[in-house]
Amino acid sequence: MAHARRLHAALGVFAALAILGHMGCMTPKTTTHRSGLMEYLYPARKDAPIPNPAGAQLQLPLRLGLAFVPSGGGGWRAADAIPAGTERPLLDIVKGAFKDKTWVSEIKVIPSTYLMPGGGFRNLDQVSRMYGVDVIALVSVDQIQYTDPKWYSFAYLSVVGAYVLPGEKNDTRTLIDAAIFHIPSRTFLLRAPGQSIVKGSSTPISLEARLREDAGKGLDLAMRELAKNMAVEVESFKTDVATGGRKDVDVVDQKGQSLRATGGRNFGGAFGGAEVLAGLALVAAAALRRRRS
Repeated sequence: MAHARRLHAALGVFAALAILGHMGCMTPKTTTHRSGLMEYLYPARKDAPIPNPAGAQLQLPLRLGLAFVPSGGGGWRAADAIPAGTERPLLDIVKGAFKDKTWVSEIKVIPSTYLMPGGGFRNLDQVSRMYGVDVIALVSVDQIQYTDPKWYSFAYLSVVGAYVLPGEKNDTRTLIDAAIFHIPSRTFLLRAPGQSIVKGSSTPISLEARLREDAGKGLDLAMRELAKNMAVEVESFKTDVATGGRKDVDVVDQKGQSLRATGGRNFGGAFGGAEVLAGLALVAAAALRRRRS
């Protein structure tokens, strides 16, 4: 009887030490996945070069490519942050923002394996020839996952043994940015962001699986917000070009008619007075969001 009590006590102490040892290993941890657009396009520069003075002339209908930006080298690749098999479905969400647009003839989803770290516009020239696209949306990802242990939740000893309760607070924050460029002229056209916050908790043993699940959910939510913002930004861009706000960009149809000259009829519908005012309001709203971000 006394031997059994001593054995039970020893097991309880061992369990307590094991839990405390596990607690000692569980410290707040931050994991960051990031792909930088600037590092990819301008690897040898600290900032973007002066825009091409000749600007860009977009020939309708556009041939558009979509691709994730690779890392700058030595770090993570797009595939490290994006679950296997989901790269194309995620880009298909953005593709939906251009669905049924008469001014787009083709939309090609380009695997990130064709974009080399630090490849820049020379790499994009190769992609342009390979896929037959003249405009590309480059999607960059910035995802941070923070794990915060709740110490009090681990050390629970009962008369029948030790229990490890859920104690991981997982915070996954995702920012996705899509920047669209005219490849031949190296001209930046427009950008749209998307972001999400996913919160959750898990047991330590299931932490990695839960973090992967939260990362995928965060990417999906951020992509859906990006697609909505992209639709707004495209309308703002059209209005900006039609009203002369973007003097570095001209858009012409197959007959050579300019967007400015036709009032937008060759870019998905004509702009009347109300449409121009509404478009200008979108431009102002987009500018306000950029100042706040």
